[in-house]
Amino acid sequence: MTIRNVTKEYWPLMLTGAFGIAVFCFWLLYRPHLMLAREEMQLFLWNTDYLSERLLIPGGLAQYLGEFVVQFFLNPLSGALCYALILTAVQLLGWYIIDARRRYCILSFIVPCLLWWMACNPDIPMTPVIAVVLTMALMALLKRRTAVTQAVLLLAVPVGYWLLGPAVVLLALVPFVCWHAKPLKASLPMSVGIALLTALCVLVSSRLSPYPLRQLARGVDYYWESQMHSTLEEMRYDMLMRTQDWEEISALYDARPSQSLAVRNAVLVAKLNRHEISQVDVLQGLVLSKEALRSIASAFLMSELSMQIGMVNIAQRTAFEAMEAIPNYNKSARALRRLVETNIVTGQYEVALKYIALLEQTLFYRDWARRMKRMADNPDEIKNHKIYQQMKELYDNGTDTFFH
Repeated sequence: MTIRNVTKEYWPLMLTGAFGIAVFCFWLLYRPHLMLAREEMQLFLWNTDYLSERLLIPGGLAQYLGEFVVQFFLNPLSGALCYALILTAVQLLGWYIIDARRRYCILSFIVPCLLWWMACNPDIPMTPVIAVVLTMALMALLKRRTAVTQAVLLLAVPVGYWLLGPAVVLLALVPFVCWHAKPLKASLPMSVGIALLTALCVLVSSRLSPYPLRQLARGVDYYWESQMHSTLEEMRYDMLMRTQDWEEISALYDARPSQSLAVRNAVLVAKLNRHEISQVDVLQGLVLSKEALRSIASAFLMSELSMQIGMVNIAQRTAFEAMEAIPNYNKSARALRRLVETNIVTGQYEVALKYIALLEQTLFYRDWARRMKRMADNPDEIKNHKIYQQMKELYDNGTDTFFH
């Protein structure tokens, strides 16, 4: 078989593969900072209480699974792979559902491209993406039209709404895209019935859950209304500060100066580490006002740069501020990690152990938390940690109010 024949025969699958690669490269190369920003706004715990807490709210299963995926965003490589697999699965499900011929397979890319666009919005969490994926999987299971299938479809609406949220309204498309019911009068009543049943589920859930009707109709965790909107620029500088990429911070700012006070503070720290300015210059140039904490990303950035130069109290305060500003009232694994560090440096070992106990129930912070637990239980071990020992000496013996 020639290459031309192979291309002609398998071009839909090749197009799917190319789409998956494009998604992977986009997130890894162009939006790793957005993935890290998503990860830092949650604390996914591996215990039954956490799962039960999520299942008690409409759309809780989708939120739980979305947060499960987001914890892998701590590593941009695994995060990009997650996005590629999820969006490719959506495309393949769409192709199966519409049962299209090869020349119409391009239609199956509409939904994954829409979800891709949604994922680029920092105010839209992973929950609606997962909800759509699971709803489409349910549509694929209900593809064959039988009396049993129709009964299951009506039952799936209330159950699906509670588990996945209002994304189950997509089940109203089943008679059209899955059953290919003709004429229109054969499919329209079922579709209208599913839509009305979904609306009824929203009304009933407003009596059972402590959320306003508007939020339930939109989805409890489908969209974040935040007063502290982070910009992609702040997220990018925050990522560079975490990785201590001083060269890139300076180069990025030189190419495009920023109006963000937190970013300007980060540039000062970068120049300090490049030995371009002195510590006195940094302290004189730092802006520690509320304007420097205008967003969640800028608050995390301020916490990171403060820790880099040993300003432990400010690092602790800004990490706490960032966590408390998370729109859906989540806790933050990244913020708790910072609070562990600052409380160990300041000698508040019991407080540190409280946060360590939570981080021990996570996947990616567990090993680090266990190491810190040994340090909190045996404070003398701090002497063996070069960075924490220097910070503790500065905190205990320093006279500058910025550091004490």
